[in-house]
Amino acid sequence: MQLQDLEIFQQLFELRSINATARALGFAQSNITARLQSLEREFDIRLFTRSHQGIVPTTAGAKFYRYALDTLRATAQVRTQIHRQTEQPHAIISTLLFNYLINYRRTLQLNDYQYQLMSSTDIQQLNHTTAATVITYAHFQQPNYVAGPVKYFRAAVLTAKDSSMPSLPLLVNSDRHCQFRARSLRLASQISRRVQEIDSWDAIINLVQSGRGIALLPEYLAATNNLTQLANTPRFRIPYRTYTRPTE
Repeated sequence: MQLQDLEIFQQLFELRSINATARALGFAQSNITARLQSLEREFDIRLFTRSHQGIVPTTAGAKFYRYALDTLRATAQVRTQIHRQTEQPHAIISTLLFNYLINYRRTLQLNDYQYQLMSSTDIQQLNHTTAATVITYAHFQQPNYVAGPVKYFRAAVLTAKDSSMPSLPLLVNSDRHCQFRARSLRLASQISRRVQEIDSWDAIINLVQSGRGIALLPEYLAATNNLTQLANTPRFRIPYRTYTRPTE
């Protein structure tokens, strides 16, 4: 069976006519009939019965139609994905860096890459990747990648401006190899705060905005999310690098 056989069957099912299908696809009627008979022999089923009005799908033909549609749609999706991957290089990037470089600094554009957001732990544990670029503050070492210069983005312990709740917990992400997590845990003992682990950066930011916690976050979020730096806490410079895979 060829993929075109399914396309022919789809037209036969929807048009209910061998003659109309032949005209629609630009084939001879004998060719359409032969391809239909080939499908029926291969699957050992009767797909249509003939009538004065044309052809009528059998019960098996109706089931086969659903199979044909699923197969054709899946094939179209794969073709689209492959086409996009061919057009756009693949980039792996940490979540906070994606927001920082795309939304705030705008040094990256959405159409520059096909982006895959990954945690620092997942990036650090990558054994093999074909991504054109990896942008991360994680420990990334792959022999076939060239490391760019170290860059920094500023971070601070942020809280809601109108928060009046004392001793808010320090919200820490669950990414074990994240620099924000490591620095937050060291900071927790210095400022005597209870640590609450959250498995989502969006959730952490939303909780800080709603006055239910504090967190070490990129400093630019203070201006864009109505937050402020917690008094008597230091600022931090978080280093990150861009790793590129030389083209062959």
